[in-house]
Amino acid sequence: MSNFKENFLYGGLSGIISRTITSPFERLKILQQNNPILYSKGNPISSLHFVIKNEGILSIFNGNLINCIRIFPQSAIQVGTYEISKKYFHKYDINDYYNFFLSGSVAGLSSSFTVHPLETIRSKLSAQSNKNSYNGIIDCASKIYFNDGIKGFYKGLTITLIGSIPFQGINFVTYQSLKNNNSHNTLLNGSIAGFFSVSATYPFDVIKRKLQLSNELGNPMYKGSYDCIKLTISKYGIQGLYKGLLPCYLKIIPANAIFFSSLEILKSIEL
Repeated sequence: MSNFKENFLYGGLSGIISRTITSPFERLKILQQNNPILYSKGNPISSLHFVIKNEGILSIFNGNLINCIRIFPQSAIQVGTYEISKKYFHKYDINDYYNFFLSGSVAGLSSSFTVHPLETIRSKLSAQSNKNSYNGIIDCASKIYFNDGIKGFYKGLTITLIGSIPFQGINFVTYQSLKNNNSHNTLLNGSIAGFFSVSATYPFDVIKRKLQLSNELGNPMYKGSYDCIKLTISKYGIQGLYKGLLPCYLKIIPANAIFFSSLEILKSIEL
């Protein structure tokens, strides 16, 4: 198998593995972003227990199917584009650290733009309770199109693309730098990269999610990113831009570690 195909295939598989394992904390993050008062019941474990008590054990995996459908192409495009961009920028003798950041940023932009409609569906399915708004992927997609047309699938796209630049740039430059400096513990390297990238960019994720859920599930109709930021701060204070951060750490740190570890393991397999 060619390196081009390997990068796309292994990136996609690594994404599915990492996100499925950490799916409960991903759903809790989305719930806290959308309804922080109801779903912030003490520590994350207590909050998950609250969700399970009210919706059942399987509810902590709500939205995981569409997330896997989304994450395969997203991770595949991300890894494939990163490797292609890295080789391209290398030809111009760009400093390695700039190269890693730029390549990660390009990878984040291309992958985020491609799968944004699936991300919108995932957000709606994960934020609802007991299927009170949508009865699965097809029903959700149909209602989005009926209510808002094609543009309904692209709510929050601009803020998503802006946030993807530093997020994946920091993610890849941190991981690659640690790896190149003789740190061969891929789990640790991936964990550190995930921590730094999400810490620097988390408010982008909150605003993206709220825009995707504009005028539903308890959210007002947002006129745009600035309006969403202003209303969120006026209601919750500046900390409103960081709601769900703790479960996000509990998700992204192991997910990023598993992603890069799975990627390295799969790359070591000769097909």
